[in-house]
Amino acid sequence: MSLKTLSQFDKEKIIDTLLENQFFKMPDGRQLYEATEEELRLLICSELEQGNHHIFF
Repeated sequence: MSLKTLSQFDKEKIIDTLLENQFFKMPDGRQLYEATEEELRLLICSELEQGNHHIFF
């Protein structure tokens, strides 16, 4: 099994992952599709840094 890094996921896959984990909007209230790919990655990284590892694994 090979693990992928976050940079290997495209915007659609990142949004799918966020939706699967009950994230429906950006913290500023925008819809996920309105955010850039980088903003979506930063959202995931922020959650991981806050200790919410269980959300994505």
